[in-house]
Amino acid sequence: MFMTTMTTEQVARRLGVKRETVYAYVSRGLLARAPATDRRRGSRFNADEVERLAGRARRADRSSALEVVIETQLTRLDPAGRLAFRGRDAVELARFRSFEDVAGLLWGGDAGAPWDLDPASARLVARLGADLGVPAPSVDVIPVVVAALAAGDPLRGDRRPEAVRRSGARILAGTLDGLAGGSASPGGSASPDGSASPGGPGAAARLWSALCGGARHPRPAQVAALDAALVLLADHELAASTLAARVAASAWADPYRVVLAGLGPLGGTLHGAASESIERLLAEISEPDGAFAALERVVAAGGPGAGVAGFGHPVYRDRDPRADHLLDRIAPVADDPDRARTVAAVLSAAAALKLPAPNADLALAALARAMGLVPGSAAIIFTVARIAGLIAHAIEEYPHRLRFRPRATYVGAGG
Repeated sequence: MFMTTMTTEQVARRLGVKRETVYAYVSRGLLARAPATDRRRGSRFNADEVERLAGRARRADRSSALEVVIETQLTRLDPAGRLAFRGRDAVELARFRSFEDVAGLLWGGDAGAPWDLDPASARLVARLGADLGVPAPSVDVIPVVVAALAAGDPLRGDRRPEAVRRSGARILAGTLDGLAGGSASPGGSASPDGSASPGGPGAAARLWSALCGGARHPRPAQVAALDAALVLLADHELAASTLAARVAASAWADPYRVVLAGLGPLGGTLHGAASESIERLLAEISEPDGAFAALERVVAAGGPGAGVAGFGHPVYRDRDPRADHLLDRIAPVADDPDRARTVAAVLSAAAALKLPAPNADLALAALARAMGLVPGSAAIIFTVARIAGLIAHAIEEYPHRLRFRPRATYVGAGG
């Protein structure tokens, strides 16, 4: 049968994108190259397939996902199972670099670490913690802290990259202090044993202190595992929170409002808070032998064709590289060997039930559970990490003024 094909240039014009974006569609499995009949003519594409892709955003099928493609120099998410930040493999960064280093890499400049608040801002965050009466740590404290810091920053309207990096450092400093109940010393953060250290320890050590209530000294391997989780979750291309943040930045919202825009989707149970149900499942399994029955009940409750939280990913075709790396770290850092064995039993049960490969949500919840961190820690780690990515996307988006103006297909009465 004769097949009509299109050149790369024709496809780019039809879809309203650049040539590079056409090849990004290919790498993400959204578009396939047609069999070449003459290599000198370059890539060819099935015209019918191009038309189907072009029509996806016009269809009134609200059950389908909308494709938004943005060119970026920040993160490359390869569906084959690779993740890279500015061309650097994210798993290798997690092995050898700190969260602060990776924030600087994503921000394209000095990340301003160690992240400390000035005395006045530190007192503000401490008062917020006392007035809210929310037991620290709580992910709900983070947007309150961000909004308060914005109100007290007369320079928040400066959108130059160096100014946005300064705001990002201030947001992360306030977030870490807020999670610790505002207990960090002005000009120097609280160390895991509660004493002040000049310049403060790294973000991972400060976060550990908050997530275990300061009651336990972490082993170096535990801080390293927490640091690796922060690195791997710092950005993940155009996730829902990132898109929301970029829309805000495109409208020239200040960096604090950009982060607040991203924190909205991050609080959703299908995004940053997806780990909460997994944490509850792991807590319900009292011993490894109960893993299969517990997971089987979850599968049955979902019904035929329903996904199971913690397994599978909408972009990765097989394995999530973030999950594989974090799961490998669990056994050496577990405070209770039975918790590590329970995680292994859940993974075995998932394989027996033919579930997809585990994703980062499961790995993060399992890591937090194995290290004995407080319930809800996985969502907190995810949110703190992703703030770095939201700031990076703000820096990249600010030069593009108000470029997001999608159109709706009206399907209501009288249409």
